[in-house]
Formats: sequence, structure tokens, C-alpha cells
Amino acid sequence: MSTVAFIGFGELGSALAGALREQGGMAVRAFSRPARDAAAAEALEARLSAAGADRADSIAEAFAVAEAVLAVMPPAASEDVARECAPHLDAEAVYADLTAAPPAVKQAGAEAVAEHGALYADVAVLGTVAASGAAVPLLASGPGAHAFRRLVAPAGLRVTAIDAPAGHASLVKLLRSVYMKGRDALVLEMMAAARHHGLDRVVAESIAGPGEEVPFPALAERILSALAVHAERRAHELGSAAAIVRGTGVEPLVTEAGVARLERLAALGLRERLGGERPASADEVLAALDELSDRVAGG
Repeated sequence: MSTVAFIGFGELGSALAGALREQGGMAVRAFSRPARDAAAAEALEARLSAAGADRADSIAEAFAVAEAVLAVMPPAASEDVARECAPHLDAEAVYADLTAAPPAVKQAGAEAVAEHGALYADVAVLGTVAASGAAVPLLASGPGAHAFRRLVAPAGLRVTAIDAPAGHASLVKLLRSVYMKGRDALVLEMMAAARHHGLDRVVAESIAGPGEEVPFPALAERILSALAVHAERRAHELGSAAAIVRGTGVEPLVTEAGVARLERLAALGLRERLGGERPASADEVLAALDELSDRVAGG
């Protein structure tokens, strides 16, 4: 029977541990720092019990004969914990860091783990446990990425392993967050302003058209191709929208940033570069942007 250890044991750890034990038939144990108060300690014990995980009193005890260690603590502790754990890992064991630490921190952790002969996997969580549970999509890079995927696949964990250094999975997550978290801020701004006019439900329902139901790669293609020739007009419309938002008492931080981004795109002359014709692909748009941006930077 394979053994998997956890460092930290919050919502993510609890969900994954339950799947590894129930669907994967693995033994699961966890080490977590002492809880800050009685309520937190009680919640931790409840998560351990629900997942069927044994609690270890030390890192050494947690890692004994463990084929993989899943680090699921806060991202600020990522590098320090990797360095602390590395000497206790068995050779060829997989240390999977699932924290949201930045790429440079993941790279440093990988170096610390490699010094002791273990395999490091930088694992990015591309979704929420609240919505998907243990089926939340995971992206792994680094020397232990494929080993991690093979180990947890029998438990139904959805891991995509890429042939890239540690830090690249986290890089994907953070680049993705430009849209995912930026979208969240934009939705907040729009809905707060719409509510001021009593139109929040109407506005929300108006965005349920077919254009919003396509896969994201197709949406990105459509948006970039349209902006290539219509950035100036869309900047003007968005500027009018920003004025409406400000008039409700909501500061249009994200909306005005969008205006600035579109105005800067229009000023590059992309429309003229393309002869006013909608490009065939997003690749064509991005390549033209690279060329124009380099030209502007070079004076």
C-alpha cells in the first residue's frame, strides 16, 4: 500500500486526502503545526477524521516510507517548509508543492529538494476545491511532475504534467489569474454600479448570450481579433461606461484601467498595420503587437 503524507491540512488537503484513501487505496498521514486556538484545533481534527488521515507528531514521522509528500500550507511558508522537509524525504520520493507561491520560490524549493535526491513537483491548483472537490484540475511541472501524476491517477486526481522546470506550473496559474482574478474585480465593479440603478439582475442576465458560452481559447481568439481593429472604438465606449460607474459613487478602478489598456493598444497603430482588416488568428495579432511594441521601445 502506498503512503502519502501531507504538510498542512486545510480544505484542499482534506479533499485530496479523502480521495487518495478512498479511491486510491492509499495510507494517508498528515503533519500540521499546532492550531492557533481551540476552535481551529477542533476543525483540524474534524478534517483529519473525515479524510481518514492519521496525524503525525513530527515531519520525520509523517514522511516515514511516504512515496509522496503534498505541501498544502500557506504560500508564504513554501520555501522554508521545503528546506525543512528535504532532509527527511526518501530518495526518489515526490515532494509536491501545491501552494500558490510565485515561480522563483518554487524554483528555490526544487533546488533544496534535489540536494537530497528527491523529486520536486510544482503543482498549480487551477480551480477551487469548493466547486470541484478532489476533481479540481492540477497542473504539474518540474522533475517530479510525471511521477506525481502517475502516483495519484488511481485516486481520480486530475493532474496534467508538462515537461517544464519547476515554477512553470505556478507561472501558468499566475498568468491565468490576470483574467480569472481580474474578471472577479470587474464583475464586482459592474454589479455594484448596476445595483445602484436597480439593474443588477437585468445586467447579469444580459451577459448570458452565445458569445459567453464558447470555450475560452475561442473567446480569446475572438476578442484579440476584434480588438486589433476596434480598440479605439471600444476604449471610447468603455470610457462612457466608466463615467456611469463613477456617477453611482463606485470608483471605476478596473474600468478605467481597461480604457487605458485599449487606448494604448489603439495608439500602437495595430489597425493600420493590418490594413483595417480583422486578422485571421490571435497569433497574428500577438505577433504584430510584439513587432510594434519593439519598434516603439526602440524609438
